[in-house]
Amino acid sequence: MTVGYGDLLRVLAEEAEREGRELRAAAEREAARVLEEARAATAAARDALLARAAADAAEAARAGGDALGRERERVSLLARREALEALHRAAAGGLAAEGDAALDARLLAELLPEVGEAPFEVEVDPGAGEACRAALARLDPAAAARATVREAAAPRGGVRVRVGRRELDDTLPARLERLWPEAEAELAAILFAEAGAWPGSTA
Repeated sequence: MTVGYGDLLRVLAEEAEREGRELRAAAEREAARVLEEARAATAAARDALLARAAADAAEAARAGGDALGRERERVSLLARREALEALHRAAAGGLAAEGDAALDARLLAELLPEVGEAPFEVEVDPGAGEACRAALARLDPAAAARATVREAAAPRGGVRVRVGRRELDDTLPARLERLWPEAEAELAAILFAEAGAWPGSTA
């Protein structure tokens, strides 16, 4: 009986480790997909922005004068900044609708190793509480017993975990914020490749 129980525990531990590896790999693929969707949205906006920049440049050339030329350039740069900020807002808003139970489970698998042995709280999208509890029980029954699951007031996609005073924010908008500094330069290069270098770039 003792040997059989030990074998069962070993099998369960191996299965939990395998599932954790698969979930972490799936979460990495999800992050790559989010960035790829941002690239696709950028390509869709590019033509209109290039036309606007070209029109600004042509108008500045016709108007002549250094002061007016500098003002046109300033307006053009502001337009580029506004375009990137609009893209950022659109991406963040779109990601809020991307959450589901499978994504929450993948993100929980990423975060649970950082929780430790303390009680913790998990915040999920409205209506996702039961699925989150089931995922916790499947991933780590001991951790599930220490967890309090709370539903947020509005959907954001993903999960947020609080352990004492520490907050682990793995909502999709938070992941976008972490990716954005790197992604912004790449997206700006795509948007403005034919309209001059983006300020701060090395082009």
